[in-house]
Parts: sequence; C-alpha cells; structure tokens
Amino acid sequence: MIEYSFQPKTTFTEAIGELYKIVTMLRSPEGCPWDREQTPKTTAESLLGEVYEYLDALDDSADHQAEEIGDILENICMILRIHEEYGDFRPVQAINTICEKLVRRHPHVFTDTVNAGNPDEVLNLWNDIKRNVEGRQDNDGEDFFSKIPRSTPVLETAYQMQKKLQKVGFDWQDVDGVYDKVAEELAEVRKAETADEREMEIGDLLFAVVNLARFYKIHPETALNRSSAKIRRRFNALMKTCNERGIAISAGNVDIMNEIWDQLKTQE
Repeated sequence: MIEYSFQPKTTFTEAIGELYKIVTMLRSPEGCPWDREQTPKTTAESLLGEVYEYLDALDDSADHQAEEIGDILENICMILRIHEEYGDFRPVQAINTICEKLVRRHPHVFTDTVNAGNPDEVLNLWNDIKRNVEGRQDNDGEDFFSKIPRSTPVLETAYQMQKKLQKVGFDWQDVDGVYDKVAEELAEVRKAETADEREMEIGDLLFAVVNLARFYKIHPETALNRSSAKIRRRFNALMKTCNERGIAISAGNVDIMNEIWDQLKTQE
C-alpha cells in the first residue's frame, strides 16, 4: 500500500508533475501489477486508442474532451516513465529535444531573418531546414516512402504517401482530376471479374478517395471516424425504436427498418 491523497493543482507545471508522480508510484514495486508490466509498445497502442476517443469527444462536451486529453497525457507520462526506468532517457531530455526542434524549425517566428507568410511557405521552410540544417533525407535512396513508418495504419499510409508525392509535384492539377479518377476507379471495380481483380480495384478506389479528401484538406481517418460514429448512433437509435415497437432486427423487416432509418435521418 502507498499512502497518498490527491489534491487538485492550480498550475499546469504542478499538475503535469503530479501526474508523472502518480504514474511513477503505479510503476513502483508497491504499485499496480498491471501498470508494472506495461511496455512502451503496449502503452503506445493504448495511446492510439485514447487519441481516437478524444476525436469522438470533439463532438461532445468540453468536460468529456478534457477527460480524454487527460487519458492521452497519462499514456505519454507512462511511456516517458518506462523509458526513464530502462535508462534510455529522462523526460526532460525528450521535452528539451522537441523544444529545440520547434525553435530551430520556426526561424520565421523566433528570428527576423526569415519570412513565411502562409502555411505553404511555412511547410517549405520546415522541409528545407530538415534537409539542409538537420541533414535529414526524405528517403533512403531506394524507397521514396521509407520515412513513413511501416506500422502506420493503411489509410494513414495512403494519405502520407500522397502528401510526399505532392511535395515533388507528382499530383493532380485540380480537384476535378481527382473526381475523374474516383469515377474511373469505381468503373474499374464494376468491370472486375475475379475476386483478386475486385480487391485490387477497390484498393485503387480507396486510394483515389483518400486523394479527394486530401485535396479538401480533410484527414480521411477523421472523416471515416465521424461517418462510422454517425452510423453507430443512427443504428442504435433504430434498434431502440424497433424494440419499442416490437419489431425484430432482421432481414425480414428491412423495409420498415429503412423507413425508420430515413425518419431518424430527418430528425438529426
């Protein structure tokens, strides 16, 4: 047992320090067995889930958003603590590294020697500093997309690949070309005759749709997440309505289910 009584803090510095203190206690021999067995990888996987929960919370109250941000911070502190225990680095090192990087990559903010008046100029400056100041290369010389982590989810991978292609001008001139490409790929799906062909063509269609989202500066994962949440919300409302009316959720009642679905859409 660890004797501890939490008292709410009034400053960010105190609060983040207290969070790290609690995480440290949870990882201690007297702490929690589950927390002690976590690794950077398992905690990073948990962090991804918390980020998605935060995205969901953006459509909810500020209190819910604050709670989910807290969960994200807890996972980050857990990862930092584990690395500190392993002797890899201390949290202050990680924070100093990103602070130095942010100052170095924003000379248009922290010096008067460089100007960047719009987001595109900022990105060009950022990439120039990465290459010419930090010596970072865009790829390993054999794989143009080598800097995209292989563990990245496939939808995000497609999005990042397209952003890299855009940087070197290998991109559509305007959104009309993307619409044409989406229509072309959809037609290819219709013409596919084998399962293998359909799989490939549907993949091409998805890649084209990701391009469409990028042209409108919409992140495809965020858009799909919102759409999935909407379908979940609507179908759960449909299920509730059917239960109240004594209608079974089954293929035999699909017509009445579609009617209820359309009614629910008009109520949103």
